[in-house]
Amino acid sequence: MRSAWSRKISFSRGGVEYLLTSMNHRILSFLTRWSVALSWVYYTCLFGWAFFYFLTGDRYGVVALINSLAVYLFIPLPLILPLALLTRRRELWIGLGVGAAILLWLWGGYFVPRTASAHAADSPALTVMTYNALGLHTQIEPVLDVIRTEGADVVCLQEVNNALADSLQTELIDEYPYQYLDPIDDVRGMGTISKYPIELKAEQLSFQWIGTPEVFTLDWNGQSVTLINFHTFAAGLGTPEAMDYNNRTREIQALVLAEFARTAAANGPVIACGDANTTPLSDAYRTITRDLKDSWKEAGYGFGHTFPGSDIRGSSRPRIYGWPVPQWFARIDYVFHSPHLQAVEVHTAKFDGVSDHRGVVVRLTIAK
Repeated sequence: MRSAWSRKISFSRGGVEYLLTSMNHRILSFLTRWSVALSWVYYTCLFGWAFFYFLTGDRYGVVALINSLAVYLFIPLPLILPLALLTRRRELWIGLGVGAAILLWLWGGYFVPRTASAHAADSPALTVMTYNALGLHTQIEPVLDVIRTEGADVVCLQEVNNALADSLQTELIDEYPYQYLDPIDDVRGMGTISKYPIELKAEQLSFQWIGTPEVFTLDWNGQSVTLINFHTFAAGLGTPEAMDYNNRTREIQALVLAEFARTAAANGPVIACGDANTTPLSDAYRTITRDLKDSWKEAGYGFGHTFPGSDIRGSSRPRIYGWPVPQWFARIDYVFHSPHLQAVEVHTAKFDGVSDHRGVVVRLTIAK
């Protein structure tokens, strides 16, 4: 028979175990309640954004800015799965399903493997690169190295300064004998270099742009192609009024580009390449792609983000409390083409280490 002291010890141990179990239960219950509450806050923000996006698009500058980074709104979504498994709450599962459906609807197509047709693989191809070289630096050799490495037939350059223009004319003239350069020592410089003959057309894009757009007739082995090199207004941060103004301006630029391309396409293939300063969820992008195809969406794999890169002086890479944001969080550089052509391969160019962009390189063939 146990002594009274043993019974007291046994009772004390049982009380402690009961107390710990009770505390653990209360802590778990508290954490679960707060996790569910936070999930509801997250769902409210996510579906609130989706409502405004599908209803208003880029009508409001602040919403347009969120649209450009919207893919990152879905990062917390997988974290709700363990909570839904643990609690078995129906509303958490419904939210997961709706969120996953929106994610797949908007970005799922970028992760479908592409296979070029036998016709496209065997047909002659024209390789085009668009490349914003950042005009506020004079580290020219890395830029030339990227152009040489990629070896595109045609290179549409934005932000061409005088130092870069001089080097292109002296160091790459043998590889690219056809050059049209309009350098400015800031972000407005433009330039196009080609292995095939190019001739500046009389008809040019109207309206205001960053730099003067360049429209050429490209002679590709006897095939006449309209080539457009453009640079639209940046989204930028600032007052809501300033963001609204930039948005509206960019949408007008997209409309001008689309209408020009539609008219030119009546006479043959069109290629439009440049820094569009907008992402695929924007109204401006939808305006352009009503008449032109996005080469990355046609033949690319993954998000294909091209901005931001370097954070050297003059770069547009955003900073938060003095710290640069991570690289490559948005796709804003494009090679568009008319239905006369087909993209059979596309990739982001080698990063030069100095520009805040990286180029996009596309192989195009005549569509069957």
